[in-house]
Amino acid sequence: MSHSHGTKDLSSGRGKRLLIALALNLSIAVAEVIGGVVSGSLALIADAAHNLSDAGSVLVSYIAWRISRRVATQRRTFGYARAETVGALINLTTLIMIGLYLLWEAGSRFLEPTEVVPTTVLIVGAIALVEDLAAAWVLRKDLGSLNVRSTFLHMIADALGTVAVIASGIAIMIWGPSASWVDPAVTALIAIYILIHGGREIRESISVLMDSAPKGFDHNGLLAHLRSVEGVVDVHHLHVWEISEGRTAVEVHLATDRDDLASATDMKETLKGTLHDLFDVEHATIEMELAGRVDHKGQIIAEDDD
Repeated sequence: MSHSHGTKDLSSGRGKRLLIALALNLSIAVAEVIGGVVSGSLALIADAAHNLSDAGSVLVSYIAWRISRRVATQRRTFGYARAETVGALINLTTLIMIGLYLLWEAGSRFLEPTEVVPTTVLIVGAIALVEDLAAAWVLRKDLGSLNVRSTFLHMIADALGTVAVIASGIAIMIWGPSASWVDPAVTALIAIYILIHGGREIRESISVLMDSAPKGFDHNGLLAHLRSVEGVVDVHHLHVWEISEGRTAVEVHLATDRDDLASATDMKETLKGTLHDLFDVEHATIEMELAGRVDHKGQIIAEDDD
């Protein structure tokens, strides 16, 4: 079984689909900004800001897709895939700042209402909804990628946000100026969604950069499995982390009662296969040690000179 440090094979058409999604998001944002300025709808501008952040996320995904195709080097021995996580962290930080700003703007609009032209809101909102769904549809073929799947969910969430904007336009059309509170209320809801979603995603990015184990990884199950292997008498220095999204690595020291190198090597190679099959570990580093030469702190005991 291969334990390559290079990036996984990527769909040859993924870059093209990401560029199409990027173009759709930018066109949505431009249309909503123009519509928001003309109609006075802060909700449209809020949704445009979210779409701009999504366009940035798609751009990061595209750049990461290009970078991740590079082979590992002597300096970047695990490859370049984690560049995507760094870019996501930057985008998510910006996204949270936008959410906080929109909450502040929504509060200001509650105190000083601005007249909204509902017809423009409905027309632009309907166009944006179609484009949101189109962008999600374009990315449907790449849902096997965690990064693209996250972007896809952004598109679906944007569609829901656009539905909320349309609802505010309908409310103002039906109830008139007395429903002016609906627009900042919808804006606040979109901002809260941005903060909740951004906060959840940024934790995932930080988790990868902090070399944390994958979310939901069965650490106790792995430890029990290693201890149950015939010939293993002790397990220590066990580390589990994500090289990048969806790529799990394990490093562990095993003390064995085997007294010959060949049997210890066979045990190690067999374990690498079972770790891949049972725990989806892509890269495993297993160091075998002779039992009785490891102290209680898990450190190798040096031999006496005599």
